[in-house]
Amino acid sequence: MPSTSMPAAPRRAARLAALLAAVLGGALWLAGCAALQPKTPEDQVRDRAEARWAALVKRDFPKAWQYTQPGFRAVVKPQDYKNRFGDALVWKSAIVHSVDCEAARCKVRVRVTSDNMVPNFRARLPEITSYVDELWLRDEGQWWFYQAL
Repeated sequence: MPSTSMPAAPRRAARLAALLAAVLGGALWLAGCAALQPKTPEDQVRDRAEARWAALVKRDFPKAWQYTQPGFRAVVKPQDYKNRFGDALVWKSAIVHSVDCEAARCKVRVRVTSDNMVPNFRARLPEITSYVDELWLRDEGQWWFYQAL
């Protein structure tokens, strides 16, 4: 009488595929649950600081202005925000180095690399890398870059 069961090798392959699908499905489920967790203040501020600096590197000052606190935006308009930055430096990159939060304020340290642009100077100067310390404040559920007037 012929056997109706699957041969051993395909049966092992089918079990392995089912096990792999279960493991991957569980991992995706856990990743989905982690994505639903609220972000820590440090994560929120890091995201906003990175977005603000990405705008500054692109010299998109109106977009960077949107990350400043509401009181600053009430006084300084987007078209005037660019005037706060000179043309002597051109930012090449910015990386958030650290975020330290307590209650409604966070200190952010950003590693900034720039080209040094000296008017009427023909030689190329080396890049400048330095750290910038920033203050971010929480107001009505959102984090804002503190910009002094």
